[in-house]
This record gives sequence, C-alpha cells and structure tokens, in this order.
Amino acid sequence: MAAHISVRDLPRVRDVALTLASHGFGELARIIGIETASSASTTPMARRVRLALADLGTTYIKLGQVLSVRPDLLPAALLHELAELQDNAPLVPFEQVKAVLEEELGRPLSEAFASFEEAPLASASIAQVHGAVLHDGREVAVKVQRPGISGVLQSDLHILYTLARLVEGQVQVPGLYSPVEIVQEFELAIQTELDFLQEARAAERFRANHVAIEGVVIPYVHRELCTRRVLVMERIRGQKLNSVKGGSEEGRVAMRKFIESWYYQLFEHGFFHGDPHPGNIFVLEGGTICFLDFGLTGTLTGEMQDLMTDIFAGLVFRDAETVAMAVYRAGATSERVDLKAFRNEIERLMSKYHGASLGDLSTRGSLLEFIEVATKYRIHLPREFAVIARAGSLVDGIAKRLLPDTDIVEEVRPWAQRLVQRRFGPERISSDTLRVLQQAQAAFRDLPTQANQLLLDLERGRVSITTHDPDAEALRLEIRHAAVRISLALCALALAISGTMLIASWAPMPWGVPVWPFFGVAIGMVALMMFFGLVMHWLFAARIHPREWYRRLVAVFRFFVGERHA
Repeated sequence: MAAHISVRDLPRVRDVALTLASHGFGELARIIGIETASSASTTPMARRVRLALADLGTTYIKLGQVLSVRPDLLPAALLHELAELQDNAPLVPFEQVKAVLEEELGRPLSEAFASFEEAPLASASIAQVHGAVLHDGREVAVKVQRPGISGVLQSDLHILYTLARLVEGQVQVPGLYSPVEIVQEFELAIQTELDFLQEARAAERFRANHVAIEGVVIPYVHRELCTRRVLVMERIRGQKLNSVKGGSEEGRVAMRKFIESWYYQLFEHGFFHGDPHPGNIFVLEGGTICFLDFGLTGTLTGEMQDLMTDIFAGLVFRDAETVAMAVYRAGATSERVDLKAFRNEIERLMSKYHGASLGDLSTRGSLLEFIEVATKYRIHLPREFAVIARAGSLVDGIAKRLLPDTDIVEEVRPWAQRLVQRRFGPERISSDTLRVLQQAQAAFRDLPTQANQLLLDLERGRVSITTHDPDAEALRLEIRHAAVRISLALCALALAISGTMLIASWAPMPWGVPVWPFFGVAIGMVALMMFFGLVMHWLFAARIHPREWYRRLVAVFRFFVGERHA
C-alpha cells in the first residue's frame, strides 16, 4: 500500500509525536521531523509502549491488541504488556446503533427483531454487542460496527505507513520484521476484522467442524441478518472460563473438552481459533464449553499439519531432533543455521516440561519460548505458527489455573500417540506412497523434455553460470573506498604543487597586482579541502551512506508533497 499523509492529517501526526515524546520516545518524534522535549522515565520500555498506545486511542490500541498475538514480531516482555491493553472506547448511543442496523438490514429495526436491548452487552473499539429477540422467540447477540470506524482506521493507517517509512533503518526493531512489514500485518488483520461476513463464515465453519464433538458448542449464525457491519448469532448464556473455580471438577471437565477441541482444530480440520482467551470461552452446565468471537482464526495446509504433528509428537516423546528439524523446515531463513546448537536449545527447553506439573512451570507459554528460540536463530516462521504459539500460551494459562496439579505432557500423551498411530497407519502410508509414485511419474515424464531444453540452451549459449561470494561485496566496497582515497590524494597533491609553484612566482603583474600568487593561494585552499575530505573519508567511510541520505530526503519530500502529486 503506497499511502501518503494528507495535509489534514498533519495535526494528528503532531499529536502522535507529542504523545511519543511524553512517554520517553522523543527520538522517534525527532525522526518524524518534530522537535520536542522527551520526558525522562525509569518505567520499563515495554510498559511505556503500552501506555503510549493507550493514550493514542482506538487505532493504536487495536494495533497493540493485534500485535499481542504475534510472538514472531515482538519480544516476550512487550507481548505481555500489549496483552493487557483494554478497549476504553465510549459507548455508541442507541440512536446511532439503530441507524447502522436499519441501513445495513434495509428495514426498520422492529421488522428484524421482536425486541432489542438498548443497553449494550459489551463494547469494544471496533463494535458494540446488544442482546435481542427474533420474532420466533430465539435470543440472539447482535454485533454492530461503530459508525465511521472504517474511515478512522484508514486515515490512521496512512499515518502509520508514513511513520514506518520514516523510521525505517533508524530504529532497531526486535524480531525479523521491519516497521513497514509490521504495519502491513496490522492492515491485513484489521481489514479481516472489519468484515463481519468473514467472521460469520468462520463461525459457521467452526460449528460444522465441532458437530460430532460432544461437550463443545458453537453459536448458530443467522446469515439472513448478517452484513459486513452487522453480525447476528445465537445468544449463549453461561459463565466465562476464567470464572470457573480452579481445581474443581467442572473446571477439569471443561479443560479436557478444551484440549480435545484444540486437537481437532489443529490436526483434524486444520482450522483453529486464534484468540482463545478466557473471555472468548463460556462454560455451560455440565462442563460444556462454547467458543465465541471468530474474528481471528487460522488455516493450516496439509504440510503445515504434518509439521505440527512432528512438533507435537516430538515435544511429548522428548525428541529434540525431530522438533528442531520440523521447526527448521517450517520456517525460512537467509542465513546458515547451526542445527546442533538449535537442537541443544530445544532440548534444554523440553527438559523443563517433562515430569513437572502445570503449577510448577513458569507463567510463560511453552510454545512462545520455542518461537523465541527460532527467532534467535533467524528462522522466519509462517504467520499461522506464530498465532498458534500465542494461542498455545493462552491455553497454558487456562490449564495452569484449572489443572494446577496435572502433568500436561502426560495429559496430552494419548493424543500424541493417536497422531503417531494415524501417521504410520496403513491408510496414511498407502496414501503417501501413491502420492510419491505420482510425483515420480510426473518427474520421469517431463525428464526428456527438460533434457532436450537444456541441450538446446547449451547449444545456443543461453546457459550462464554465476557464483556468489558473500565477501565479494565487502571487497568491492573496500576497493571503491581505496580508489576514492587515491583519487583525492593525487588531486590534492597535484593542486598543492601547482599552488606552491604559482605562489613562488611572485612577480608584479599589470597595475601592480600579483595575480598568479592569488590563484596559487586559491588552489592551495582547494587542495587543503580535498586533503580534509580524504581524512574524513578515511575515518568515517563506513558511516557515510549517500544512498541512505537520498532515501531519507525522498521520504521527507513525500511526507509533505506526496498528497499533492497523488
């Protein structure tokens, strides 16, 4: 997205800069181009980030909430702080809610619902939820998007993109992503969350996947009443999972149902709930659980499911080699990875979980720690794996409260055994064999054509062989610097000699003015400046980046006049 800040957004940019400075981020404000005094603070950086986002308002709170489920983007301390961000958006007056509903549904509110509760059940930065009753007597929960929120988010996205470009290369961002890529991730997440039809489809798919699982219910979606800005679902009455007493029989039943559902989501259907925090899970009578809020979901391909199976089974059966290789194959990296050291770190982490009860473990989620190790070794995992890791940490937190004396490895061991048995069962082996044979057949069928093409390219000279030397660029840079220094030295020497000769020829010229010595002094000054440039280049060549200066000038130019040329 190539967005520019318009003139009308400049006051908001200044507000952002002043807020950053008030929380001790004055350097960021100066990079943006606004000089302001930065407040000194002894508060940890992660907490100051959370407080700054909270002060900046709706879009930035949502940015923090979206990033809080991405351990591949941000370090653990910052994730923990961002997870505490709460929506403080004011309630939308009922008249505005009614106007949105009637506009979206194309009919009066009384025709769509038999009754509608004016007081909201819940309110967040994106939407507000109200209770209602249909004409057939069924109770529903109506999620209504805030009026004008889409335009506000788009305007703030323009600002975020420009700010990200301005700080690109100026601020060291933890993890494997640049500031622009982080904003791109946020844009993708927020556009998905603004489309309630997509959430409706996700809820319906989730419901279909759980039909055969006893003790797990998913609200029914009334699609005839759903639009991009309105979502109408069955109203579920129960208590939130975090309200269930820890260690109680009801809590144990609910947690085991939760683990069963989580298994089916990841390994059977490949479609999972990306934000299973206790507020999104209700416990009904008898320990039955109900999932809510399907704005964040993830999909796993068959290959991803196989890799997740390897990781899960390796963790349970303490096979660090399998886990390390599965994580390595799942990710992407542009650097050489020390697989032995990586495996040893995985082994060290795994040793903490075997034989320990949940109550004995740290508050950190196990999968989050594995993500951190992968990031340390510059392994860039797919988004889905990062979301699973964050969701897994939420599951850990729930399990520690409901099953404090349980060895979680032993608790999930039957599921791991089931996965391994299915992986090496006759049906799976025959399926894999047929797939390999089919791929081999296709490869052999194309081999003659590819060989002929290669021979023709060789005959016509179309094949070129290139080599890559990682040290070549550094060597070329050193040669370029040496050439610049030699050129400066020769020019300075030549000018110094010429100037000296002209000064030595001190002879009166017409009108008694010594012209040649005057030119000699001027040439000597130029030679002195070139010599000074030679010294500066020798001292600071590694820090002088003309292309970077050019990029910054272009960014500043676009900042102020980009909208004019848009």
